[in-house]
Amino acid sequence: MDQGEQAGQVPPHPPIHVAGYEAMHLLGRGGMGEVYLARQLSLDRLVALKVLRFRGAIDDDLVARFGREARAAASLTHPHIVPVYDHGEWAEGLFISMGYMSGGTLASRIASSPLPGPEAARIGAEIASALAYAHGKDIVHRDVKPSNVLLDEAGNASLADFGIARRG
Repeated sequence: MDQGEQAGQVPPHPPIHVAGYEAMHLLGRGGMGEVYLARQLSLDRLVALKVLRFRGAIDDDLVARFGREARAAASLTHPHIVPVYDHGEWAEGLFISMGYMSGGTLASRIASSPLPGPEAARIGAEIASALAYAHGKDIVHRDVKPSNVLLDEAGNASLADFGIARRG
């Protein structure tokens, strides 16, 4: 999910109303839902709020996959894995609240030019460290790509989107 895309690049979408969160704007869309920049009201912090809307009949496999994503990512505490804070149901579907990475995606960062060698090596090492940690916890990400690598304001990389992760 490209949570770091500029809001102007993503078509507008009706506002969401998840209890305890104030959605500010749509950051991006992915295969499983949408990601909004939101304020977690109880802690007054910015988060990325990933939502899966129920559309028509509920697909039990998709709901189970969304839950697996939340549990897999929440079980991992590492400086280069986007933290999961909360997940649950809302009136229109399911949500996951996670750390907001203000620097966008690696995909956006490399769209116009390649990374300088030292920066590419650093980001590669950060993601390799995250993957080694996840593998040590018996979780295989299975979808490592530039759009699932998010950057903070300083350019440090974190792995996101454990939607198709599997245990061992």
